[in-house]
Amino acid sequence: MRSRVFSARAGSRKAHRGALLLAFSMAIAAAGAACSSSGGGPGEPPGGAQGGGGSSSSGAVEGLVSLRVEPAAASVDLAYGERAAVELSAIGRFQDGAERDVTDRVTWSANDLFAHVDAGQLTTSSPGLVRVTAADGSVAASAEVTVRLAGEVALPGAPPGAGEALGGAPAPASAPAIAYPLDGALFPSNIGSVELQVRRGSAGQRVGRVEISGDFIDLRLVGACDPIPDTDGCAMALPADLVPMLVRASEGEAMETRVRLAAEDGSELGESAAIDVRWAGASLSGGLYYWRTDGTTLQAGSIYRYDLDDAASPPALFWENEQSPPLPNGQEMPCMGCHALALAGDKMALTFGGSGPSSFALVDVATAEIIALRNTDPGGFATMSAFSPDGELMVNAFRGALTLRRADETLESLGDLFSDQPERLTQPFWSPDGEHLAFVAWQPGENGAGPELYGDTVRGAQILIAASDGAGGFEAPRALVPREQDRSHYYPAISDDGAWVVFNTSRCDGPPGNGASGNDPCDSYDDNSARLRIVPVEGGEPVDLARANGDDTWANSWPRFGPSHATYRGKNIYWVAFSSRRPYGLRLPGSNDGTSKPQLWFAAVTLAPGGAIDGDPSFAPVWMPQQNDDMADPTGNHIPQWAEKALPVPQ
Repeated sequence: MRSRVFSARAGSRKAHRGALLLAFSMAIAAAGAACSSSGGGPGEPPGGAQGGGGSSSSGAVEGLVSLRVEPAAASVDLAYGERAAVELSAIGRFQDGAERDVTDRVTWSANDLFAHVDAGQLTTSSPGLVRVTAADGSVAASAEVTVRLAGEVALPGAPPGAGEALGGAPAPASAPAIAYPLDGALFPSNIGSVELQVRRGSAGQRVGRVEISGDFIDLRLVGACDPIPDTDGCAMALPADLVPMLVRASEGEAMETRVRLAAEDGSELGESAAIDVRWAGASLSGGLYYWRTDGTTLQAGSIYRYDLDDAASPPALFWENEQSPPLPNGQEMPCMGCHALALAGDKMALTFGGSGPSSFALVDVATAEIIALRNTDPGGFATMSAFSPDGELMVNAFRGALTLRRADETLESLGDLFSDQPERLTQPFWSPDGEHLAFVAWQPGENGAGPELYGDTVRGAQILIAASDGAGGFEAPRALVPREQDRSHYYPAISDDGAWVVFNTSRCDGPPGNGASGNDPCDSYDDNSARLRIVPVEGGEPVDLARANGDDTWANSWPRFGPSHATYRGKNIYWVAFSSRRPYGLRLPGSNDGTSKPQLWFAAVTLAPGGAIDGDPSFAPVWMPQQNDDMADPTGNHIPQWAEKALPVPQ
């Protein structure tokens, strides 16, 4: 029976949340519309017929016993920006044993939204495997058609004769290397144009050819490789309207990308090693609010937000220090941070002045107005916060205690949580389904921890989790990620379906920090050795997200799940945002000792329902586009917080 540590209101009320499955066809349709032309473009079947449809017979074919479609298997090449066609026939066997062509008398259909079949003629605008069916009543037969996106495409600005210059035999000494995307990366369907950054193998290389090959693609994109300033590299961009085709091509078992570079006269020709880069039908969604600083002072910080339902739009400024109320000591424009969002994206919890003062405001996101403010008590109010799924309650962490409060103008305290725990508690995260509250436990002066009491730095920490009814009732907590010698576990976050917990672990023998505070290698404050790990919410052995983390101390910190998940290759796919100091190809240098500015990245994680993890479920990460106004002077971007919706930024 559930023991109630605290209840905020009578009755149990859960926030029932279903997984948001991607309508993948919308991405393809958008690209098809961009490529359409008179007479039926790539995203629009001829004559206005709907993709996946077909012609129908006027009635049953008398005496028909069975059907077969010829050929039973076919393949066709699809040119970029055009449609491909395949002729099929339906052969019927009748009661008298005779066989006759019934192509014009049966009903035809295709299992693909962007394929259309009329009287046996299949037309399609997208690569992939298409099953075509001929039927008359209960008598049916099918054929499979493999559609490959193929050919050579000249990108805008391609130098004359670039294709011929890249057609010779490459020299190993001139081989370039792809610096971005990362090998093993999985992109969402709505990220837009993707830039390939390539380290030249020879100084004179100026033209390039991106070669993408696989089961459903054999495409070559030719164009100029534009120099990247102050590097030995250059860049080529994949067109945004190609992305839906890459999503479909990624469904094949085999797919790889290479780059050829050469001088304009064809000399210095080299070819890179292949990398495996894919695109998923799943998209990024909701609002992503993150902390941004120029790296000079904390007072230079601000909160920006992405509207990922319009992923092509740049992030917008939501809050800056000038909006922050003064501290009790009179300090104007104090730093703000440790922000948390209600799931609906309509409320934000903000801490001012750092973890010492811990002044607090509850903010209406739609107006950027303060709903409630607590900055008159020198003793502080809250350092980190988490909202209930409906946004009516929140859990505030302050100096080792978790307090349940109403998330309204009263900020009424409803009591401390888990006060019988022998350790101090911090970093709460309430699951989107309302069924669990995860948090961190540490004890000052023990397990390698110092006297720090604030909860933003915790050494020797473990992660606890408590079952919840979503309405303020909690069971006694249990250890989800128990304490380990010379390790610290922190920053837990729970997936939208309540199945998984992603978190950070850092090593106490890792590189120390380089900032003004929190420089202990495993105090959880921007630790260089921080790595992403995942564990089922019910418990088990945590798994390192090795491909997402990379092979060095990149300070992969503050992981947060997206507000929904979809499916990819028969598994659930989740997007995890985090900050990292890994290099962004050749555009931005990274550091393994904390000396460069962090950037926002996200990685796909695919997991089978049911709680079992088979190997590393992560993919190599993707850099979040447009996060810097000036790539020559990037900002430090971290603490991503994800909500279901990005509200318009008040003007």
